Amino acid sequence: MATGGNRICSVVACSGDTIDTCGKRFPNFEQNTTGIFEELSIIATVPTPVIDTYLKAADSTFYPVSLDIKIMPLEPQDYTFTLENSNNMRVTTYNFTLNKQNSDLYSFAVWGRVFGTDGEEASPPVKDGSNPSFTGNLSTFLLIPFIAAIMQ
Repeated sequence: MATGGNRICSVVACSGDTIDTCGKRFPNFEQNTTGIFEELSIIATVPTPVIDTYLKAADSTFYPVSLDIKIMPLEPQDYTFTLENSNNMRVTTYNFTLNKQNSDLYSFAVWGRVFGTDGEEASPPVKDGSNPSFTGNLSTFLLIPFIAAIMQ
């Protein structure tokens, strides 16, 4: 999914069979409502960030984003996030891997921002008759725990 400068690849828990039930909590606590992953990795291959010499900063950035049932990010020991440059430094591969088998996940994602594409037209909405605001809600749902984690 790409909307303006945002880039995201994610696994998100849903409380039903349709996309409009994703990114929402059950109204009441229920045991065993999250999936158990034996293995989970998201691999994102993107152009290597270029340093803007005027700003002395990269033109893009990517982060691991997670959310458990307590609405908290995963503990650092529960995941591995690595990056590797290849193809003569033209491509960077980010690998976000779950280390803990039973993590009670609501979301697990690699989120990034390409600053040069801020303000561009958003990707077309999902065409399955679902809630058209899903993409915006999902981005907010994923970014809140990320922002909380980096501010601690």
